[in-house]
Amino acid sequence: IAAYLARNDVLFLPVGVTEIHGEMPVNAEHVLALGAAQLLADAADGLVLPGLAYFYAGATAMGTSTLEVSPTLGAAYLKEICRSLLRRGFRRQVLLTAHGPASITVSVVVREFFTETRCPIAYVDLIKPITQLNQQSPDKVCFDKLIWGAYRVLGRLDEIPKDQRPMQRAPYPEAFAKLQQHCSAAGFYYTDESQHGWWPEAPMSAADRAARAEEGERQLRDLVAFMQPAELVEAMRGADRLVSEVIVPKFGPRLP
Repeated sequence: IAAYLARNDVLFLPVGVTEIHGEMPVNAEHVLALGAAQLLADAADGLVLPGLAYFYAGATAMGTSTLEVSPTLGAAYLKEICRSLLRRGFRRQVLLTAHGPASITVSVVVREFFTETRCPIAYVDLIKPITQLNQQSPDKVCFDKLIWGAYRVLGRLDEIPKDQRPMQRAPYPEAFAKLQQHCSAAGFYYTDESQHGWWPEAPMSAADRAARAEEGERQLRDLVAFMQPAELVEAMRGADRLVSEVIVPKFGPRLP
C-alpha cells in the first residue's frame, strides 16, 4: 500500500448490504459491487477496500437473514472510514453500490465529506450505468446475471447454493405501488420474502450454472468498460483542482 501511494491515490469502496436475496447468498449485492470494483480498479490503476457489507437494507428488513443498520449510523461509520483513508493519502475515493436504498446512506457521506474536507470523492450507483447501457443497447446486461458474473470474477462461484429451488413470486403490494407513483421515496417493507431477489425458473445443472456465470462475467466486463473508469478518475482530479485552485480562493469565507 505504501508503494502504491507513492505513485497513485485511487481507491474503490464497494458499499454493500446483507439481506435476503431469493436463492442467492445474503451478500449478493455487496459481491456485485465488489466484483465491479475489482474490474474498475484494474482498469484505473486503483485499489479496492473490501468488507463494507453491513449497511441499510430497507424493505427487506422483514427477512430472517437481513442485517439492518440505520442510514444515520451507517453514514457516520462510512464517513469516518473515508476520513481515515484521506489521511493515509487516498484522495480519489469512489464509493460503489448495487443496492437501491444505498443512496440514502452514501449520498449524505459524499456531500458532508466534501463540505468538511474540500475533497470531492465520488459515489457511483451501479443501477445508473446499468440503466444507461440498457437504454443504449436494450437487454445488454441483466442485474441478476451480473451478480453471478461478480461471484465468478472473484473466484467465489461455489458460494452460490447448488440446490436452488424455483419459486413463484408473491404479488407486489398494490398499496405500496400506488404510494410510490406519487412520491420520490416512501418507507415500506415487503410482505413476502419472494418479492426480493432471484430464483431459478427450473432446477439448474452444473452446466447451466457455469453458462450463467460466464455470461454474467461478460456482461459485467461490458458494464465496466461502459463506465470508463480511467475517465472517471481523471474527472475527479479535474474537479479537485477546480475546487482547490479556483473555488476555495474565490469564495472561501462564504463556504461552510
